[in-house]
Amino acid sequence: MLGIKMVGEEIQQSILDVLQKEYNLSEGKFCALVVLHQHSETGIAPSDLAEKVGVTRATISNMLQRLERDGLVVIRPAADDGRGKIVFMTEEGAAFMEKILPPHYLRVTRLMEKLSEPEQKELIYLLKKLAL
Repeated sequence: MLGIKMVGEEIQQSILDVLQKEYNLSEGKFCALVVLHQHSETGIAPSDLAEKVGVTRATISNMLQRLERDGLVVIRPAADDGRGKIVFMTEEGAAFMEKILPPHYLRVTRLMEKLSEPEQKELIYLLKKLAL
């Protein structure tokens, strides 16, 4: 278990800590922005965003308040539900993601190219098996 923990921390440091240091982004904010970037045309309900990111609705609510304050997202009423809300990435948010995603994908690619494609699939399979 210690070996898995140490390797996990090394991977996190090489990938996610860069986002924290260079862009002041937590893992949660980054994941939320990635999902929002994927739904840039249609937007996404906060509850669906929370589910995709793997956090509670209260956590996503606080996160969205900070992202909105930073000008990266905007929260609008849902067209078909007067009580519902839809979150959209702003132009500033989209530009921010276009800036940080290419170097992020490069870091992930450099990490994963150490494994063949079958090894990558096996790693994912084994990690999922441990998580169950």
